[in-house]
Order: sequence, then C-alpha cells, then structure tokens
Amino acid sequence: MAREFLNFRQIEAFRAVMLTGSMTEAAVMLNTSQPRISRLIAQLESGTGFRLFLRGSARLQPTAEAIAFYREVDRLFSGLSNLSQTAKNIRSFGSGHVRIACLPALALGFMPRVIKRFMAKHPGINVTLQARSSSTVTEWTASQQCDIGLAARGPETKGVDAEEFLSVPGVCVLPPRHRLGEKQLIAPRDLAGEDFVSLGLIDLTRGRIDQLFSDLKIERKLKVETQYAATVCACVLEGLGVSIVNPFVAVDFIERGLIVRRFEPEIPIEKMLLFPANKPRSRLTDAFVQILKQCRDEELAQQAEMLGPSKLAKKVAGKR
Repeated sequence: MAREFLNFRQIEAFRAVMLTGSMTEAAVMLNTSQPRISRLIAQLESGTGFRLFLRGSARLQPTAEAIAFYREVDRLFSGLSNLSQTAKNIRSFGSGHVRIACLPALALGFMPRVIKRFMAKHPGINVTLQARSSSTVTEWTASQQCDIGLAARGPETKGVDAEEFLSVPGVCVLPPRHRLGEKQLIAPRDLAGEDFVSLGLIDLTRGRIDQLFSDLKIERKLKVETQYAATVCACVLEGLGVSIVNPFVAVDFIERGLIVRRFEPEIPIEKMLLFPANKPRSRLTDAFVQILKQCRDEELAQQAEMLGPSKLAKKVAGKR
C-alpha cells in the first residue's frame, strides 16, 4: 500500500506533541488550533504507516515507533537550528574570514591598526594578513587566493579589479640630531652630498627619486640599498643616511627618534586596492574596506596636521 509523502507541517506538529504531551498544548505552541494538530498527526500516521500516540489518563503516550521516529525528527530540528544560527552569523558578521595580501609598506604598521579596529567591531571574524611583494599580491588577487590586495600601482592585470587607494607625497626622513632637522621643508638641493638610503632598483618610487635628482643634476652618495621602506627607515634611524619614503611607513618610526619632514617637489607614492575580478565581493569584504578607508583618511588628516596639507592626499581621500 502506497504511503503519502510527509511534509514539514506534519513533522512540526508531531514534535510539538512530543514536547508537550498534548494536542491542545501543541496547538498553543504552534499558534494554531487543536483540530488542525489532530489532522496533521492523523495524516502523519497515515503517511508513516504506524500509530504514533496512545491516549493515557491525562497525556498522550508516544508509541515505541513514535519514540524511534522522534530521534530523527530531533536531529532534523537541531540541524535547522544550526542553519538558522549560521544565517544569523552571516547576517551580523558573527563569523567569517577575510584574507588580505598587502605589500610590506602598509602591512607592517598601518594594516595591523586597521585589523584591530575591524575586529573590535566584528570580534567573531578571522583575518589572514600576508605581507608580499606587489607582483605577488597582484598574482594572488587574480587567482582568488585573497579577498583584498594592496599593491603599488602597476599595469592592468587580467582577473584583477583595481582602484586607487592612496596617492601621497614621499617624505624626507633624517636620523636623530641631523643638521637638516631644524628645517620644516626639505628641497633636493638640501640633500646634495648626503649619504642616501635607497629602495631597490625595481621600485617605482626609487625610479622617480633618482629621476628627480638626475634632472636637477644634484648628486647624493648612494650608500645603502634595501627592498622595503620600513628597512630604509631603520637604516636612516641608525645614521646610515637620509631618504625619501612613504609617510605611512615613516610615522611608525617617529617615536624611536626618526625625523620626518615634507619634501618638495612632491614625489607621488601610489598604492592600489585590488579585488578578484570574477568573484562577487562579500558583505564582509565591503565592511573591511569601509574601515580600511576610514583609517586611511584619519591617518592622512594626522599627516596633514603634522607635515602640512598635500594635494595628492586630498584627491584620494575625497574619493568614496
């Protein structure tokens, strides 16, 4: 004899009766009528092919078959409860994971400050931060190994959506008690004959600095070359020379005694925000980017107060 298909309303009514021991109380629990609960139970008995309840003196008595059936029903509702909680977590960012690949210039100081603020607002979220070269960040973004990338400006790359994140003028960094420390604005001629700590030859900022001094026919003593702006600042702090670097890196060394000054003419340092082109951005990614840009704008304002305003920085901070 063919049995009817079971439906969720029947299972829900059965569970309510098992929990309350009464058709009437089950109806109250489900905000429906007692006759409807009775019909649903009768339909379920017809569909399953066995009796579910025996009438006792006061409460309904589940049969052995009903008890065995209830174990599966309870597992079903536990699973639904987990699904509901998962949906709530996703809706409220209660859980999740953000993967970030970032060039070291921003990964060593700025990005940890961003993550701290983000996790204070969304404590259930996990964050992975990888400090890599700009070329690696771009490759990882294109292959969807990260959700957000921060890299130096480069050629357009297939599989990557890029937007300008930062364009700031490089600042001059000097060792403690340097003779130029009294000046608030450093010009190229001030650095004539100075020991100079340079970024690597493939760095775009290095190329712009070298071109400026070459055009002005001003010679420096290129004593030390290193790959990262943070290492440049550390070398300058040790008295190995002076340099021009990203202000977002330089400010992290001020408390250790590094002197940071405006430099003109402005040498633009540009960073890009990257996203996988073929992957929709999650709400979690958008929430992180919002805080990322807030932190950027706040630090730009602090730098403007300390060093003076910059047309480059204003242009980027004004974009939303």
